[in-house]
Amino acid sequence: MVKKMNFEKQFKNYDYNAITQKKVAEKLLTFIDNSEKYDTILELGCGTGVFTKTLCENLKFNHLDLNDIFNTQEFFKDIAYRNFFIENMELLELKKYSLIVSSSAFQWVDDLETLIQKISKNTSQLIFSIYSKGNLIEILNHFGVSLNYKSTNEIYKILKKYYTFVKFQEDEFILEFPTPLKALKHLKETGVTGFSSSSYSLTKSFKSTLLTYKVSYFSCKN
Repeated sequence: MVKKMNFEKQFKNYDYNAITQKKVAEKLLTFIDNSEKYDTILELGCGTGVFTKTLCENLKFNHLDLNDIFNTQEFFKDIAYRNFFIENMELLELKKYSLIVSSSAFQWVDDLETLIQKISKNTSQLIFSIYSKGNLIEILNHFGVSLNYKSTNEIYKILKKYYTFVKFQEDEFILEFPTPLKALKHLKETGVTGFSSSSYSLTKSFKSTLLTYKVSYFSCKN
C-alpha cells in the first residue's frame, strides 16, 4: 500500500490484528493438494507464521524451509522447519523444491516477473496469494499513497510465460471499524504505516470506517 514496510516494531501485535491475512491463509490452503506428500516445501515471506501454522497442520511433507526479510524465528519455536533464510526473497538463492508457497507477501516485490522466472526454474508447482489492484483503495484516495498493485490479469500474463497451467481466483474482504482512526490504527498494527508520516490534518480528515482488501490466489504447475 505504501512506499515501505515497517513490520519490525509490529511483530507482537501482528497476529492479533492480521484479520484479513488469516482469512487469506485459510483460503490459500484450499489451492494445495493435501492428499499429496511433498518432499520439500519453501515458504517465501513467512512473516510471523500465519500461513505456516495452517500449512503444517494440514499438509504432509519431509522438509520445510522458511524465508523472510526479517528475523522472525522466535515465532516458529513450535514449527519443525529445516532452514530459515533471512533474506529479501528477490535476492535469495533458490534450490529445487517440490512446492513453493507464499501468502500475502508478493505485493512487496519490486520486480515480480524476475522473481517468478527464478521460482519457475526451481519448482514445478507455485501457489501463492497476493494483494492486487484496488487494494486499500480508501487509503489511496485520501492519502495518495499505494503500492504498485498489479491486476489479476497482469499477474496471470506473467505466470503464463513460465507455467503451463495457471488457475486463479479473486476475492474481496471489507473490514469495518468503529471510527476512521481505528481503521488507520489497524493498518499500523499490521505493519503498513507509510501514511503515518502524512500531515495531522490529512489524518484527522480521513473519514472512512471501511478498508477494502483485494486478493488474488494463483496455482501454477508445469
